[in-house]
Amino acid sequence: MTKKYIQIADLIYKDKVGIATEKEKQELLDWLAESDFNQQIFEELSKGSDLSQSYEEYRAIHRKQVWEQIEHQIVPKTWRLSWQWLGYAASVIVLIVAGWLMFSITGRDEEQKKAKQVATITPGERKAILHLEPGKQVVLGGMDAVIVDDSLSGKIEQVNDALVYQVEDGIKEMKMNMLEIPKGGEFNVTLADGSQVWLNAGTKLTYPVAFIGKERRVELEGEGYFEVKRDDAKPFIVTLNGMEIKVLGTSFNLRSFKQDGRTTATLISGKVEVKTLSKNVVLEPNQQADLMVGEDRLEIREVDAEAYRAWTKGQFVFRRERLETIMDDVARWYNVTVFYEQGSAKEILFSGIVERYANITETLKMLEKTGKVLFIVDNQKIIVRVK
Repeated sequence: MTKKYIQIADLIYKDKVGIATEKEKQELLDWLAESDFNQQIFEELSKGSDLSQSYEEYRAIHRKQVWEQIEHQIVPKTWRLSWQWLGYAASVIVLIVAGWLMFSITGRDEEQKKAKQVATITPGERKAILHLEPGKQVVLGGMDAVIVDDSLSGKIEQVNDALVYQVEDGIKEMKMNMLEIPKGGEFNVTLADGSQVWLNAGTKLTYPVAFIGKERRVELEGEGYFEVKRDDAKPFIVTLNGMEIKVLGTSFNLRSFKQDGRTTATLISGKVEVKTLSKNVVLEPNQQADLMVGEDRLEIREVDAEAYRAWTKGQFVFRRERLETIMDDVARWYNVTVFYEQGSAKEILFSGIVERYANITETLKMLEKTGKVLFIVDNQKIIVRVK
């Protein structure tokens, strides 16, 4: 099986650098069509592999010798297709396709011992990256500190694991900052007008250091919960992936991750005006505007709005959510990669409440109690299998 995956790795690399023959391209397409799992492996490699090295450098790897070492050390006596084995094979692909090989061969007994260990996957923590200007970044988290204190930006500091802006009157230059939350992180910021924003893992917020002019405009990518300070003379506007939200003073949750294919605004209190290319609606508390990205199709529904900001209070709350959406959240928060043995698993619906800072096994056990799916954890990978 691993030998086959090494051959597939060769096809993937040739395809990516544009030297695959028509026959090789067809072989790769046939392999992709075999299963959803193969397709996911290919997509992960397409996203994360460094394919910039030349093909000659790639060919310099003595693949026959590498295979003989691997076969001698870890091929089981009984050929049995297991997810752990596929996970290992996928790792071999990543190493070879990237054009380099740093593979450490351990003893068979050690591999078997490692296979029995439960992977340690830790929940997210307070961390972020502040982009002050092109090329200048500050990593946030840990000790409190003053980041900037000058006449152009005012005072920017980290206080109690949060970013705080304090701006003096008179600043006239529109200077932009961007707060980026990596996978496995969360953070919140108090903007110059006193509005507070909580940002979830895998999120970016772009905003001015000082709000100049007749409006307060920011841009969100990902998920954020907003508590906007009221200012009747200067409306607060958030733009995100096909939607614009205009408020005076209120609290609401916004979400738009690329993999979701939708943009969602959920109102907790006050009123907000939601604009799309063709519609303009006003939301009342406990209403949600759901936009299918690319279709300009906006749906308004009644919801339990508190459930949509539960993540800011340390909880995952699911209300008949698709498993794929749930696992996307889990993947961002615990910084793991999720694979599905069957594509049909993504459409299963779940409801429940889980603590965000709990061990990941608690979340997976809760989902397994439905009797519909089984999860296999292998280092930073989670395999989803339909029962």
